[in-house]
Amino acid sequence: MASRGTNDGCDDIRTGMRDRIFFPLAGLLVILMVFLALQPGIGRLPTGVVAGDGVNYDRIIIEGRYLNKVIAGGDARTKLLRTPERGYVLQIEAEALALAAAPELGPHFRLAPDLEVQFSGRKIRVTVRARPADDRGAMEMQANYSAGRVGESGWRKFALQPGFTDFSFEYDVPVATGEQGVDYLAVRPVVPEKLRGLLIERITIDRLS
Repeated sequence: MASRGTNDGCDDIRTGMRDRIFFPLAGLLVILMVFLALQPGIGRLPTGVVAGDGVNYDRIIIEGRYLNKVIAGGDARTKLLRTPERGYVLQIEAEALALAAAPELGPHFRLAPDLEVQFSGRKIRVTVRARPADDRGAMEMQANYSAGRVGESGWRKFALQPGFTDFSFEYDVPVATGEQGVDYLAVRPVVPEKLRGLLIERITIDRLS
């Protein structure tokens, strides 16, 4: 009887050791499975429409990784570059005669319906911080805010500078009518011949009082 009691004690010790090893390993396995499930989204760049935060619409800023939300449109080429000095910058390139006049048919950002509502009937200021691309840099840039069927700002032209510079224009956004849609903000290099490109560091849309 005494011998059986000793063996039972050893069994209890071994069971406790197994439990102390098993449960932490099981927990680590669960964490690993969750990590692997989320891994496809890790490091993925944002895409889709530019939207507000639901609270503050006086200033909308598109910068950093969110510049990747640009839609190339037509035959333009867009690429998000990561630089050691300024982080992410957006490169836009186009060839001569490759871009249509309509802003949504070239490089542009789609603004979500909440921004359309907040900007409807209001004056806004659009500021694009840009410079010529390092290779075949454009000398001029165009920008256009489109409210769809109710109107657009028209193409505003700016002479680019060697370094990043802020270029701004103001626009009285027409009152939205009909079904809710999306607005567009288009930015493109002026391409008189061959191919030209520009770099964008930040875009800001201020809703003016």
